[in-house]
Amino acid sequence: MDSHKTAAVVLVAATGLGLHLAFRGLAGELPQIFPHLSREVKEEIVLPVVMETMEETAAPRAEAVETAAKPEPPAAVPIKRSGEEPRLSRRLVSLTPIPKHPPIKTGKSGKPEGVSASFEIPPKIAFIVDFWRKIYATYSTHQVLIHDMEFLDIQYGVLDFTEVDERPLSDREKKAIREAEVQKELMRIRDILTELHETGPLSEESKRIASLFRPLNDPDKFEKAKERVRSQVGLKDRFREGLRRSGKYMTLFEEIFQSYGVPKEITRLVFVESLFKERALSKVGAAGLWQFMGDTARRYMVVDRLVDERYDPVVATHGAARLLLRNYELLGTWPLAINAYNSGPGNLLRAISRLGTKEIATIITNYKGGSYAFASRNFYPSFLAALSIYENQENHFGSVEKEPPLEFDLLELPATMSFPEIAYLADRSVEDLKELNPAFAPVVFEGNYSIPAGSQIRLPDGSQQLFAARFVDFFSGIEPPLLHVVASGESLEKIASRYEISSHELQKANTLHSKVQRGRVLLIPNRTSLVRNKLSF
Repeated sequence: MDSHKTAAVVLVAATGLGLHLAFRGLAGELPQIFPHLSREVKEEIVLPVVMETMEETAAPRAEAVETAAKPEPPAAVPIKRSGEEPRLSRRLVSLTPIPKHPPIKTGKSGKPEGVSASFEIPPKIAFIVDFWRKIYATYSTHQVLIHDMEFLDIQYGVLDFTEVDERPLSDREKKAIREAEVQKELMRIRDILTELHETGPLSEESKRIASLFRPLNDPDKFEKAKERVRSQVGLKDRFREGLRRSGKYMTLFEEIFQSYGVPKEITRLVFVESLFKERALSKVGAAGLWQFMGDTARRYMVVDRLVDERYDPVVATHGAARLLLRNYELLGTWPLAINAYNSGPGNLLRAISRLGTKEIATIITNYKGGSYAFASRNFYPSFLAALSIYENQENHFGSVEKEPPLEFDLLELPATMSFPEIAYLADRSVEDLKELNPAFAPVVFEGNYSIPAGSQIRLPDGSQQLFAARFVDFFSGIEPPLLHVVASGESLEKIASRYEISSHELQKANTLHSKVQRGRVLLIPNRTSLVRNKLSF
């Protein structure tokens, strides 16, 4: 026991001040330390955890995580001692770290190439950028703009569903009404275009629509336009919410991008991808703030049934920076690199070869081929619109109170542990850790899997010192402590009754008052008798 306690003391002392890492000083180093590295150690300490199943409140995860079967909880495992055959609980597999990014290319000035890149709006695509400005900063989600799919400056009108959305109806009923009205309007516009093509304008409305096409000289312009009538929901209210959430991440993201030599302005691309919704999941499976598809994501981060780092804003931002840098090295300009984030570099390389130019505006307006369709053509203009609005946000939204910047302690685990154990030592709830470590699946937070020694885990700011102070005592006892994670709606009386102790004993052991919050980790006193008689999973 003395040798084990000494080893534990050395572990904590060795980490020392290095255990308490301020993130902003590590922006350039994070590619080396994320995600959650596994190290082999001679002695691993694995403690049992008992808990009720926590109510899942997070937004849906990617399919790989959603469909993962929940494993049986591990049996109680004593501290491993030398000479004994180890009996480890299930643990996370060793995870692949993000490799170092390649050396940053520098120009004659010594500054990273591309950092001073200009994102001025090319005149050829100004009308497209203006369209997306309206979507992001003029029309709300209560409004739907009817427009031409190719000539975005041809805008037929706006449907306003504010009254419908305020009715005491279910979301399903509101959606049905909206879809029916939109389809009705699309058909009405197509009928007018048919009239214009066959007979010419016969009504004031048809004259108004005909005037929208005045710059076009094609005799079949109305007939062709029938196939291009499209609807687009406004996003002003969601963009405003995205601005509010951006306060939590933007400075951090800029530092990460600049550490790779990627212009910080490109961080505004998050507004186009997800509007800063951390749990964003598209119909085709793109996930997280940066909307990575699974196959692409696996080149830069871990995506499996237990860990999906597309949902980790920090790790995913490193992945986005590296992907953009790769695109830039392949294509030669940042506008093309941004466009390739959506369409893939192959489309852009074919466009360059076919048109003989790298000018983004020429490619957007003239190239048609492969999968380079509406979404691809509009991706870079959408970025320019989001960038313009962000840089002039007060003109569009007034004063927006933003979330405070993300702050945390970065902890390197000195032993294999579960999230409930980490939360107990840091005197935080499992919910607190869940918010800061969003890549892990629910079963990991529930304590069914241990996290390997050497993994990097985020703690609430200011928590690591208490963790270090409590670590030695926690791991030095003859009997491993028994922990319980409070489930939603559980009372002290119910928890105490389960373990056949009094509420007073439970309060005294955990310095509690009458109520406890969901996710709080409690130490159950009288551990020896419980292990012998009551430990069950």
